[in-house]
Amino acid sequence: MPKFVLAASFAAVVILVGCAAPTAPSPSPSTPAVVPSPTPVDPTLAPSPSATPEPTPAPTAQPTEAPVTTPSPKPTPRPRPALNATERSLKAGIVHTAVDCRPVRDALPPRSIGGIECASEAAGIARIGFYLFGNDQDMLDAYYARVDREGVEIGSGADCYGTGGESEYVPWGDDGPAPYRHACFVNDQGYANYRLTLPGSHVYVGMLGRSKDMRILDDVAFLGSRDTPGFPTLWDQPM
Repeated sequence: MPKFVLAASFAAVVILVGCAAPTAPSPSPSTPAVVPSPTPVDPTLAPSPSATPEPTPAPTAQPTEAPVTTPSPKPTPRPRPALNATERSLKAGIVHTAVDCRPVRDALPPRSIGGIECASEAAGIARIGFYLFGNDQDMLDAYYARVDREGVEIGSGADCYGTGGESEYVPWGDDGPAPYRHACFVNDQGYANYRLTLPGSHVYVGMLGRSKDMRILDDVAFLGSRDTPGFPTLWDQPM
């Protein structure tokens, strides 16, 4: 075979082998990886790094004991406030039924200058209050306001053995309304109430029953009265 043909055939084989084998790309010069700079940290706000804590060994089980409980101390009873001169005067005027009297200073009727509230020895009565005023008009104003708040009509007749009401207990004639007044009613909680004025002494009395029976309160207010008409006997001006 001519040398020219052999040379051409060899060249063709070389070209075919060059096309079949992939040529690896020449390595490019390596570029260092770009690492972002850490965000600045104010050392006064961030905690300093600490070493990784070593695992804490599990505690050894200990025998359990019943907790020791200390009994809480009993509250010390608050001493009862001493009565002032006005309150002592009110207490001195009590004739019967009211006992264990305590001063009233936070919820007095308007314009009252002193008051006491007492328990009662009479069955059916929960509490009795005595309130002193500077004059009869202030006493009557407080009385009328309380009765009006209960929706009791003034002059309707104090029928304590029936439907309740309000009236004078001493006739006064035509010279204005009598200052000797009393009222009985059942409040919105279902308990009997009795209200009474003592003009001259400027004392207003209130009684609260343990039931809706108003008769008990009226009977106690005039207990032992020998006057005609009857006159309240709960309280009298101390001598």
